[in-house]
Parts: sequence; C-alpha cells; structure tokens
Amino acid sequence: MEQPAAESNNGSVQERQKAAAAERLARNIAANEAIAEKEFPNETWIGIDNVKLSHVSIPEDATGILVAKSRLPINKQEELDFLKEVISAANLKKLGSSVTLIPRIKRPDGKGFLPGPDAIVNGSFFEFKTVTGRMDKIGARFNYSRKQGNNVYIRVANPKLTKPHVLSYMARLINNPNYKGGYKGELIFTFGTGREEKTYFLKIRDLKK
Repeated sequence: MEQPAAESNNGSVQERQKAAAAERLARNIAANEAIAEKEFPNETWIGIDNVKLSHVSIPEDATGILVAKSRLPINKQEELDFLKEVISAANLKKLGSSVTLIPRIKRPDGKGFLPGPDAIVNGSFFEFKTVTGRMDKIGARFNYSRKQGNNVYIRVANPKLTKPHVLSYMARLINNPNYKGGYKGELIFTFGTGREEKTYFLKIRDLKK
C-alpha cells in the first residue's frame, strides 16, 4: 500500500523540479531579450528553425535559439563557422540556458569584424570557441577571447583532450607571470560528444592559485 504514495511523492518532486526549471528558463529568456533590445535596438531576431542554409544543416536540437538576422552567413565558410556557434548554443540550451546569437560589428574600414562576443547566454555576453586541434589551440582561443569579453565557452571537439589535462593546462596558463588576460568572468567547457558529452561551469578566478 505504500508504493503508490512513494510514486506520488516522486512525481511531486519531479513536477516541482520541472516547474523550477521552467521558471529559470523564463527568467533567462527575459534577461536575453532585455540585453538584446538595449544593445541592438534596430536588429531583427529570428528563430533558428526559420534559418535555411545552403551547405550545412541546422541540428534538430537547436530549436529555441534566436539569431540576429544580420548574423546569417552568406557563403560556405561563413556557414561552417556559423554551424559551430549553433552547435555550442544547442549544447547550452540542452542544459536549460537561453541563447541568442548576436550581430557581428564590422570594422570602420569594412574589412572584417571587430572582436566581440558571439552570443547572449542567460543575460550575459559570451564568446564561443570550438577546438579540434592540439592543447595549445585551447590556450590560443582562450587568450584571444579575453579581447572579446569576460565570458567564454570552449567546446573541445578533440577526444584526446580530457577534462583533467585541459584544466591543468588552463591553470598553468592563467598562473603564468606572462598572462595578461585578467580573472573576471565565467569559463565553460564541453568535452566529448553524444552520450559521453559533459559540460563544466567555473569561474576563471577559480583557476588562479
């Protein structure tokens, strides 16, 4: 006779957890909208489901991501770069985050773009980086991201680079006397793919000894 009660209690816990997650997501969406409206008042925002690319396909799990219309790629290389950002955004969305891909700002001379963040995540600007190569590529991407903003998300797509090795490397980099990037902001890492994929959140200052 006690089993139904236990199942009922478990159901209540799950319902409360779902309700809390929905409330957090609603707050995060509102925070993103407020930042986007303030910083990019003339931008048009579209759902990723409405984005059609010529050379790559948008992942199915990217539903719910918003993107600036001016950010849409116009050639194959831009589509490949854009896809990396969408995959990163989808990874964070699966964990309950609200993600908006924002415009890139052109240089005054029209040649390329100014350094700057790629997205708004839960009301904060983030730079997205994807690393497929050696360990030193992570350091190079991180160092460059410090010119673009305080927060960075690095998706490690090389299965040979594991969490312990990467965090040890990052601690050495940040504690090197030659490091000039500062200690403000958040650092997110994703390792692995599919069922092996795991994402870790930390403060950059946590790596400072």
